[in-house]
Amino acid sequence: MASGRPSAMAGLPGAAWGGGANAFASLALVLTIGLVAFSPLGAAAAPVGIAASFAAVIAGGFVYALLGRVAVPCGGPSSATALILAGLVAQLVRDPALDVSTAGGLASLVAVTAATIVLMGALQVMFSLLGLGRFARFVPQPVLAGFMNAVALMILVAQVPPLLGLPALAAPGDATPLSSIQPLTLAVGLATAISLWVMRWKWPHAPAPLAALAVGAAVYAVLGAVIPGSQLGPVVGALPQGVALPDALFRFSDPDTLGLLRRHASAVGLTAAVLAVIGSLESLLAAAVIDQLTDTRHDGRRELMAIGLANTASGVFGGLPLVLSQTRAMTLIDGGSRGQGAVVAAAVVFAILFAVGGPLIALIPRTVLAGVMLTIAVAMVDRWTRQLVRQLYAREFSSDLRLSLVLVAAVCATTVAMGFVAGIAAGVLLSMAVFIRSMNRSLVRGRFSAAERPSRRVYGLAQEALLAHSRQRVTVLELEGALFFGTAERLAVEAGRLPPDCACLVLDLQRVNIIDESGAVLLQDLSRRLARHGIPMLLAGVTTDSAHGRRLQAYGCFRERPREDWFRDTDHAIEAAEQRFLAQAHVAESRTEAPLAQSLLLRGLASAQVEQVLKLMPAQHLSAGTLLFRQGDPGDRVYVLTQGSISIVGGRSEPRQRYVSYSPGVMLGEIAMLDGGGRSADAIADSDAVVFSLLRTDFDALSAADPALGARLLRNIALHLADRLRSSASR
Repeated sequence: MASGRPSAMAGLPGAAWGGGANAFASLALVLTIGLVAFSPLGAAAAPVGIAASFAAVIAGGFVYALLGRVAVPCGGPSSATALILAGLVAQLVRDPALDVSTAGGLASLVAVTAATIVLMGALQVMFSLLGLGRFARFVPQPVLAGFMNAVALMILVAQVPPLLGLPALAAPGDATPLSSIQPLTLAVGLATAISLWVMRWKWPHAPAPLAALAVGAAVYAVLGAVIPGSQLGPVVGALPQGVALPDALFRFSDPDTLGLLRRHASAVGLTAAVLAVIGSLESLLAAAVIDQLTDTRHDGRRELMAIGLANTASGVFGGLPLVLSQTRAMTLIDGGSRGQGAVVAAAVVFAILFAVGGPLIALIPRTVLAGVMLTIAVAMVDRWTRQLVRQLYAREFSSDLRLSLVLVAAVCATTVAMGFVAGIAAGVLLSMAVFIRSMNRSLVRGRFSAAERPSRRVYGLAQEALLAHSRQRVTVLELEGALFFGTAERLAVEAGRLPPDCACLVLDLQRVNIIDESGAVLLQDLSRRLARHGIPMLLAGVTTDSAHGRRLQAYGCFRERPREDWFRDTDHAIEAAEQRFLAQAHVAESRTEAPLAQSLLLRGLASAQVEQVLKLMPAQHLSAGTLLFRQGDPGDRVYVLTQGSISIVGGRSEPRQRYVSYSPGVMLGEIAMLDGGGRSADAIADSDAVVFSLLRTDFDALSAADPALGARLLRNIALHLADRLRSSASR
C-alpha cells in the first residue's frame, strides 16, 4: 500500500477546477452548519454563524491543506462539532451580563467561542505529541452510535422552526398556535429535501446539495411571484463582507469580554475538550475511509497535529471547529482530484465568495437551508444502529442485540437531555459496566474433577487403583477472559463452592488474557486461605518465566521460590495432584523402580513362563533427555519401563506437546509392533530410566514354540490397550 500522495501542486489547472467545483458544491453545507453553530442567537445567527463557517474553511482549511498528509486534506466544519459549539453559545446567550443585541456583545461572544476553538486546537496538538491518536478507535461503539444519533436528532429538532416559519429561539415547552405555522414555508423546505434525496439516489456523483439549494431557491421565488404576499419565511439576510482577518481574539482587551470568559471558563474548557476528542475521532475515522478509497496510509499523529494547528488558525479568525471532511474529500476523489492543489483552490474560492458573494448568499431562504440540513441529519443516523433495528424488526431477539440498543438509546437520551459531556460520560460508564458484567459472566469456562479428565500419565496397577478413587477430590476450574477487579469476586464465589471432600484445587489460567492487581492479590489470598484448610491450589498456564508468572510477581504476589504450585498446563498440574495422593498414601511413586516380572506385559504368567520371556528382553539404560525412539522409526519391538519416566511427545517448539507419559511397570510401543508401522511420535526419557524390549521376531518365535504363552502375552497387550483406550476417552 502506498504511503505517499500526489505532489502538492501537480496538475494545477485541473486541481483549481476541481477545488472550485468542490467549493460551490459544499456551499450549502458551509452555510447551514454555520447557522446550526450559532442558532441560539436567533436572528443574529446568520451573519455571525456563516462568517464563522467561512473563516473555518478559508483559514483553517488552508492551513490543513498545507500540513495534512492524507490523500485529500480537505478540512471543514461538521454538524456534530457545530452542535457542540451551539451548546456553549446557548449558555453564553443566557448570561444576563451579555447583551447580544449590540455589536459589542456579539463581538465578545465570538471572542469567547474563538478562544474555545483555539484551546481545542491546542489540545489536539497535545494529543498528537502524546501519541494519543491511536486510542481514538477504542471509543465503545454504543457511545459513538448514541452520540451520532443524538446529533442527528438535535439537528432535526433545530430545523423545525425554520421549516415551519417559527422563531428560531422558541422554547421546547412553548405552545405555538397552529395559525403561526406557515405551510408554504414547510413546502419549500420539504421540496428542497426531496430534491436532494432524489438527486443523491439518481446521480450519486453530482453536487446534490448545491443543486438542491438552487431548486429550493427557485421554488421559493416562483411561489413568491405566483402568490403575492404569501408567507415563505425569512431569507439569510445581510452578511459581513470583506477579507477575513485574524482579529477574533483582539476583543479580549475589553474587560467585559474577559469577564465573560472568566464566568464561563469551566464551560469553555469542557467544550474545548469535548470538541478536541470528537473532532479528533471524526477526523481519524474519516482519514481511515480516505485511505481505503485512495490506497494510501495516513500518519495519525501527523494528522492530529495538522488538524490541531488548523483549528488554532480557525479560532484566531473567529471560525468554527474544523475536522477532516469526509464528504468534501469524497467529492474531490470522485472528480479525480487529490493532493493539496484542489483543497487550496477550494479555500481560495471560498475566500472570493465571502468577499464578493455576500449579497447573493443573503437572498437564500432559510427554509431551503433547513431542507438541506434535514437530509444531512437523516444521513447522520448511525448505520450500525440501523442494522440493529433491522435485526430487531426481523425478530432476531438476542440479549446482546437488545442490550446494544438500550446502550445506544441511553447515550442518545442523556446527550439530548443533559448535553454532550454528560452523554459521553454516561456512555463510557455504561459500556464499562456492560464490559465488567460480560467478563464476570464468562470468567469460569468450565468446572470438572480430575476423575473426568485425569493426567496423561499412565500408572502402574497399584498406583492406578488408588488414584481411581482419589481423583474425584481434585476440582479443576477453567478460567477465560480477564481476571481483574470486575471478575475477582466471581472467582472467590466459585472457590467457596468447592466440594466438602475437595483435596486440591487446580485453576487453569491458560485462556486468561489479563490479570490486574486485584486478580493477582485475590489469587494469592485464595491460595493462602485454602492452604490453611490443607487444600493446595495449583495454577496451570503459569511458570516463572511466562507472562502470567512475571505479572503476578511484579504485583508483589507469589514471591516465594521455588514455585511448586505453578505448571505450564492443566495436564501437568493434575499429574502433580495425583503424585500428592500417591505420596500421602505411601504408595511407591510412579517414577521409582518396578520389577519387570510384575509388569503389565507379564501379569498372570507362571514363573517358568516369566523366566522364558525374561531371557528375550535385554535392558537399556537411558539418561534424562535421551530419546528412546524417534517419529518414523520402525516399530519392531515393545518396551516395558521398569524405572524412571518416559513421555511420548510431538512438535518441534519448546515445550513440546505431551501426548502421554509412562510410569514404571507399563509397556509402550505395542501398537507399532503389532501393526508393523513406524513410530508416530518421539519417546524421550523424563529422568534416568531403564527399559526392557521384546523384538517382534523374538515374540513370533516364542509364540510358534509355545502358542499358549504367545496368546497370553497378546491378551496382556490387548488388556493394556483397552485400559489405555478407556482412559483416553476421558482426557
